[in-house]
Amino acid sequence: MPKSVFTKRYKTFRDELENARLEAGLSQAQLAKKVGWDQTYVSKIERGVRRVDVIELIAICEAIGLDPAEFIRGLHAKFLRR
Repeated sequence: MPKSVFTKRYKTFRDELENARLEAGLSQAQLAKKVGWDQTYVSKIERGVRRVDVIELIAICEAIGLDPAEFIRGLHAKFLRR
């Protein structure tokens, strides 16, 4: 089994994170500032260079204004449709 970072599901996850950030009207730099990271950290996440753990996902969702559980439910629904 390939590492999850190289799967279609992980690509979908990264795309959904980026889409959520853009829909919130935030640049990578703005999101990074809200979470207390450097902009390059967000870039690495969105490009798949850096994996996201659950604590980081919650922080991203909170900074964007999303309920983390709703984000995961929506992501899971996308996985089931594919």
